[in-house]
Parts: sequence; C-alpha cells; structure tokens
Amino acid sequence: MSNLELEQQLLSLDLEERIHILQLLAQSLTVPRASQPSRAPDELDLTRDRSPEHPLRGIPITISPDFDEPMPELWDAFEQ
Repeated sequence: MSNLELEQQLLSLDLEERIHILQLLAQSLTVPRASQPSRAPDELDLTRDRSPEHPLRGIPITISPDFDEPMPELWDAFEQ
C-alpha cells in the first residue's frame, strides 16, 4: 500500500478511530513504561536529550511545595 493510499484510508476514518491510531503511533515511539525509572511526581525528566552541551539535563529538579506561597517579609525588605 502506498503512502497516499494509506493517507486516504486514514482520513476516511471517523475522528475517534484516528485519535486511537494516533495514540498507538505515539506509544510506539516512546520507551515502554516498565523500562522507565520511577520518579517522584515533582521531578521533571530532562534526560531524554543528553548532550555534552547540556551537562545539567540529567539532574532531577525538585520544586518545593511552598514555592508559590506569598512572602510579605521579602516585599517589606524591598520597601526599606
């Protein structure tokens, strides 16, 4: 089957079927869950694109739970 025939056949499917196929394709491009290291929910995975120009990408980032809490004492210090 040529690419054009495949494209025409895919476009003839309804939206739900196309989304399902898209999900299957996306899953086939990713690493299986079983082989991925487990991470804490507040860690970002920046190890996918390791390169010598970016040596810090393999280091996990942890964000404090109170990172967005107001800091009135800081604003008071700025006013002085």
